[in-house]
Amino acid sequence: MRVNRMDPDDAEVEASTHSPASCPQEGPAEGTGVHEEQARFSGGLQRTGPLQSGIGQLEWVNYQSGGRGHHPNQLCVVAVPQGLSDDAVSNAVRCLLLRHEVLRTAFDADGEGSPQQRVHRNVLAPLPRVEDGEARRLFAENPFDVATEPPIRFGRTPEGDLVVVIAHIAADGMGGWIIFTDLTELLAAQSEGRAAHLSAEAPQPIDRALYEREDGRPRVEAALKYWNTALQDFPVTAVPMSRSNPGADVLRATLESPAATQAMAALHRKLSATPASLFTAAVYTALAVQFARTRLGLSMTWSFREYPTTQDVVAAVFRDMPLIVDLTGRPSFSEVLRRLERSLLLSGRHMGFDVLEFHECAGRIDAERGSFLSGPEVVGSTIYGVDWDSVDQSGDPRALLAESRVVLERTNGFGDGCNLYISGYAEEGRLHIHSRFDASIAGARDDAGFVTLIEAILVHASVSGDLAFEEAEALAADPWQPGARWAMVDSVWVDLDFLADRLRAHPAVRHADVREEDGRVTAHVGTNLQPWELRDFLLSTDNGRSAVLSPHHFVVDRTDGSTVAGSGVDRPMKAPAGAAEKALSDAVGEANNLTGPTMAGTYLTVGGRLHLAPRVFALLRDSGFEGITVEDLRRPTSLTALARRLRQISEERT
Repeated sequence: MRVNRMDPDDAEVEASTHSPASCPQEGPAEGTGVHEEQARFSGGLQRTGPLQSGIGQLEWVNYQSGGRGHHPNQLCVVAVPQGLSDDAVSNAVRCLLLRHEVLRTAFDADGEGSPQQRVHRNVLAPLPRVEDGEARRLFAENPFDVATEPPIRFGRTPEGDLVVVIAHIAADGMGGWIIFTDLTELLAAQSEGRAAHLSAEAPQPIDRALYEREDGRPRVEAALKYWNTALQDFPVTAVPMSRSNPGADVLRATLESPAATQAMAALHRKLSATPASLFTAAVYTALAVQFARTRLGLSMTWSFREYPTTQDVVAAVFRDMPLIVDLTGRPSFSEVLRRLERSLLLSGRHMGFDVLEFHECAGRIDAERGSFLSGPEVVGSTIYGVDWDSVDQSGDPRALLAESRVVLERTNGFGDGCNLYISGYAEEGRLHIHSRFDASIAGARDDAGFVTLIEAILVHASVSGDLAFEEAEALAADPWQPGARWAMVDSVWVDLDFLADRLRAHPAVRHADVREEDGRVTAHVGTNLQPWELRDFLLSTDNGRSAVLSPHHFVVDRTDGSTVAGSGVDRPMKAPAGAAEKALSDAVGEANNLTGPTMAGTYLTVGGRLHLAPRVFALLRDSGFEGITVEDLRRPTSLTALARRLRQISEERT
């Protein structure tokens, strides 16, 4: 995994008096049997507290629900100074473990089912030998049992370097970078016989969590109030919405671009903007050109580090920033940049939300709007480690385009959950542009064409200091074009035939036609179903990673000759019918202290809480049912529809 990097000037590192010999000199654990290569807690509990807000909350829900973490473990190989003894390496590891509480933490639930972290006094960390690339892969991918074991493991390569693997619940990308940087410094201090240059005291996650629940709670609530309004207008997807294939491959393209590197340096100087903002502006411009969009929303990877409270904390405090950019009026590149920076400032003021509460808010809005995106659409930038002022800008960057290299691949693994993922990063002083598209997305077949379009926008904008929108359009080799049966719905291109075909797939539907009428999408359906049932059926569609949405209006022709019309937004009170519905109703009610939740409502609209999802699943298992996940509970799908996904647990398993 590539670890997020940051500029040295942003590190806020202070010298300290930490001595290489200041940590306890207890030797490595000499375990035997199956546990001899596993880190384990020792010394009893030090303290217990709640879990801080961030991506770690989503990881916690997945672990507590019986699965593995939602994100892959982080892996890094840390160079060990030549000649450093095994005891000195072990002592550096012990110092790291004592410095950061999260590395000595077990993650479970308190008596009320809320996320909890329990810090132990010590961790015994053996350093097994990791022989080769395959052994390293297995060492990194092996899941952690974060409720009972430390969220970090160490190994040694045949050359003596340290292999470090961290569960994402313990540290996001920036937290991982802090760990690897601290460990590198501790090893250097051991080798040179000096004090380690680390801050005197590292901030700890439990302290952050307590602040969020006490003095910081008004800020959390203000942020949620803002997003409860802002998300109403967030486009559900940035790409054309049509039929997708569940389980489709992901198309990946990585472009190494000397031309874009020089262009970035020139734009950085001419427009006085950060490389991250310049790259993101190019991404939004490219999406607008490629998919004929005037309004776009992506989730921007946001490390959420604030000085001094979270700047140096090792924890999973990262969260996605919803970032809407209005591209009406065919803006130039510099104008897109200006609008992007304004949106960044506005969104950045409201990022102090609780992540689980944010997703609950978003889920209720999805149910109200009638839309849902299964796979995230993300833009990220980790363009660090380049001295842009020293990049040669004497030539024309267009002359370097011939040196660009694109690597293409198709994947379908654990880390391929995004519907769209675009990132910029630097390696060895060169800008790399990376994209991932679900292979089902219309217009995404030429994945190489999209990364080269981003490159071309940066390069041509740098020549004159700006780029008109029509000039950006001319750079697109094969832009997507909507067909006759496509319509712009809530700022998104939608395949109307896809919606009609999906409605016809319901066994109770005789005929269906979906049309655009006066700027709204109306479905004319022959059935005895109610509008809310048709809406629910559409929103329960398994459309792979891609988005689904419901028409604004339904006109239902019933067999008795009557007509029923409505949006389907309002859902009636509905009692459970059958064993599966009864089991789900009881589990949702008991876990969330609710009385008789309507089966027509979604888990979130009836009052369900995401942190109590593990309790719901446990109660379902007690009733003999399984088959739904946390992601299912986040969907704007009725409890009736969810109950149809349940399956009985076999007697052998019970």
